[in-house]
Order: sequence, then C-alpha cells, then structure tokens
Amino acid sequence: MGPIVRVLDEVASTNDEVRTLGLAGAPSGSAVAAHRQTAGRGRRGHVWASPKGNLHLSVLLRPNVPPSKLPGLAAACGLGVLDGLAGIELANAPQLKWPNDILARNRKLGGILVEAARDGAGNAFAVCGVGVNVERAPADLGAISLADLGATPSFSALAEALRDGIVARADAWVAAGGVEPLAGIHDDYVSALAWRGEKVRALAPDGALLTCGSFETVDLWGRAVVDGLAYASERASLRPACAPAGEL
Repeated sequence: MGPIVRVLDEVASTNDEVRTLGLAGAPSGSAVAAHRQTAGRGRRGHVWASPKGNLHLSVLLRPNVPPSKLPGLAAACGLGVLDGLAGIELANAPQLKWPNDILARNRKLGGILVEAARDGAGNAFAVCGVGVNVERAPADLGAISLADLGATPSFSALAEALRDGIVARADAWVAAGGVEPLAGIHDDYVSALAWRGEKVRALAPDGALLTCGSFETVDLWGRAVVDGLAYASERASLRPACAPAGEL
C-alpha cells in the first residue's frame, strides 16, 4: 500500500499533476486519479481527452536502474495494470498490445504513457499514466470498456488496485537487476502479449507498411520481432493482419 490516491473531478492531465509532485520530492507510489481529463497525452504526442465515466490515473515512480534498462519500465507498468485488473471478474481477460496498450476482445481497453523527469535535487523519477475505459469507450475508435466486459468497479477501488499493481511490478522489475529493459519480466511480458504467433502488420509512424508476417516475440530490449526482423517502438506499431489500417 502506498500514499492515498488523490482523486480529482476534472484535470487537464494527471501526468502533469504527478510530475509536479515528483519535482517537489514526493515519494514513489504517490498518485492522482481523475474522473475527466481534458488534455491528456498519448504515444507520439497524441492528445487524449475523455468524458466522465472513465479512469485517468498517474503514478509516481522512482526506479533506481541503469539508463539502459529504463525503457522497460512501461512494460513493467503494463503488467502492473493487468495485475490490478485481475481482481475484477471480467468476461474476457485483458492482454497487452505492444508496446503500451491494454486490449480485451481485440479492442482497446486502455493505454499507458510513461514519462521521465528529474526533480530539483537532480534525482530521476518517472510518471506512469494510465487511462482505462470503465463505463464507456469511444465508439469511433473501436474501443471497449470494463462495462462491456461485465464489470463496473468502484472508481477509488480501481484506482488503488491499479496503483498498487504498478508499484509492485515496478519494484520487482528494479529488484531483478540486469541491464536489458525487460530483464526480470521478459517471460511474463511475452506471455501477456496479444497476437503472439499470429500474422500482424508492422506500420511506420506515418502508417506505411514495414512488413507483414508472424509476430514471434518481443526481445529483451523491448523490440517486436516479426518474421525475424526486430522493430523498436519508436519505429513501428503492430496491427492484426486482418484488421483495417485505422483500427487499434
């Protein structure tokens, strides 16, 4: 158990709120949750806003790891989110979509954004932001909500469960040691991945097709391996081979 999760009705960005806490020296596990977020951020700078009914949570983490390992923190946080959701009875078990989304029934249930910073004393910290569709999901994005999966958990209880899961997984990842980003969590992470062993399309940031082939694994450096070729998350994203390019 960590510090009490601060709950806000509306906020521009929970990540910005927790970054402020981190700059002020707040301890690991400090967290802010909001019912509505008006200017959240997603991967590659995408703006993400959501009406009430969903959960927006950011958690402060202070992992003492080599710089080479830090890119694996998002994967550890993803596993922590799955751990937090495991206590909810859902019609379908969620999975991870490489590199940073939560899926259920092959549709987006939530997303994760990890941002790094340094406080006034020069100490590194990270903010793990999580958005989960609880009561509703954006229909035009082909997403899904916990309500669609048969669950409408208490907002506060869900926020606490996700925060505790994220902190526990991050702590275990740090304790495992190693310099590779996924050292200590690789097997669990690969087992949680959607589409492993299936045909996928690897797309460049501009939507161009890089390759289409079998999604074999994610290596210890966090790169997706498709037909023997490794792709960093900055270079590619994955889609099911049978899905239109605009989905997921």
